[in-house]
Amino acid sequence: MRHIVGRPEKPLTPRGPHNEKLLALASWLRERRKEAGLRYADLAARTQGTDHPCSLSTLQRAASGTTIPRLPVVEAYARACGASVEQARRYWCEARSRARRGPAVVPLPRLVNTSAELRLALQAAYARAGYMPLREMERRARLGRLPTTTVSRMLKGGTMLSRHQLRAFLEVCGVPYKEHGDWLDAWQRAFNAQFHYPTKRLAEAAWPGYRVVEYERFARQGGHGSHSLVHRLHARHYEASQSASWEEDVSLQHQLRNSPAITAAAREQP
Repeated sequence: MRHIVGRPEKPLTPRGPHNEKLLALASWLRERRKEAGLRYADLAARTQGTDHPCSLSTLQRAASGTTIPRLPVVEAYARACGASVEQARRYWCEARSRARRGPAVVPLPRLVNTSAELRLALQAAYARAGYMPLREMERRARLGRLPTTTVSRMLKGGTMLSRHQLRAFLEVCGVPYKEHGDWLDAWQRAFNAQFHYPTKRLAEAAWPGYRVVEYERFARQGGHGSHSLVHRLHARHYEASQSASWEEDVSLQHQLRNSPAITAAAREQP
């Protein structure tokens, strides 16, 4: 092992109640550099010409234990030392996860049935991935597979990811491939629930006395080459006791009776 020349690094000292994982990351980086027998100038030189060149000062800050460095810096540091990039990423994820509080209750993918449950599970996967910056996620997914705006809206409950976007999200978050099947099944159930329930509720509110018992949807060619979804609703009479709750929703009925989404639907009576 080469003798390391240079000023000794400052000792790692706790600066808050929740940064032990940050100190663990900094300590791991320092140990890898010492094992490699390299100075920070050597590390910086090794990163030049790579996808993520780093300066000497950037690498020093990464191992200072004062702030959480960017993930590409941690990975470049590990590569320059000849250390495990996967292990470096794991330390980084733990440090970032500890800095923020993730969901308290998380459903398993195989138990997910709604879009809200799926979002909660994905938020937890995102937390375990260290709340990776969305631009970094988009860069790692490549080819526009994971737009930052889409992921941001999904995490806030504004939309669902597509199946292809879900695959990219799982890959970037480091979810093991063997678990992807459960996630894709969960996505399908959540998509179905998201589609069924609002459609049925709108129809039932607009037509009190009828309960939608099934539906079908299909795409057809629009006026300008676009595709549109058409809903065919199959309804039957409520029992008197069943219809009361819908009949009470008078304001919603008034709004929906002439709604294009409802009037475009074909109601079939038995």
